[in-house]
Amino acid sequence: MIPNTAAKDDMASYFSTTYGTATLTILDGAVPLAVHVLTGFNAPVAGLLTANAILDDTILANGTADGAELTDGTKVYTLTVGTSGAEVNVNNLTFVQNGTSSISALLVQY
Repeated sequence: MIPNTAAKDDMASYFSTTYGTATLTILDGAVPLAVHVLTGFNAPVAGLLTANAILDDTILANGTADGAELTDGTKVYTLTVGTSGAEVNVNNLTFVQNGTSSISALLVQY
């Protein structure tokens, strides 16, 4: 059974409540490249959540971004990373230590 729009929005709202102020870690394998703190999500539309603007942060290590994790301190949610069409969209997949990590979008679809 495929959830209807209302059910998708309910699931997205639960996710938003759980991870709205979570820590977003950009990873190269298990190595943290950058860490950002979320400031919430916009209201879901047809099960799609879009994060509020995410502030830039300083890159911690050299590497190639290949994944991301959201954590609220107890739960972890794994996300895809890319320059477009991913759950976490970054300006560049190549991270250089002490450079700037910029997140152009964080999207979660139910």
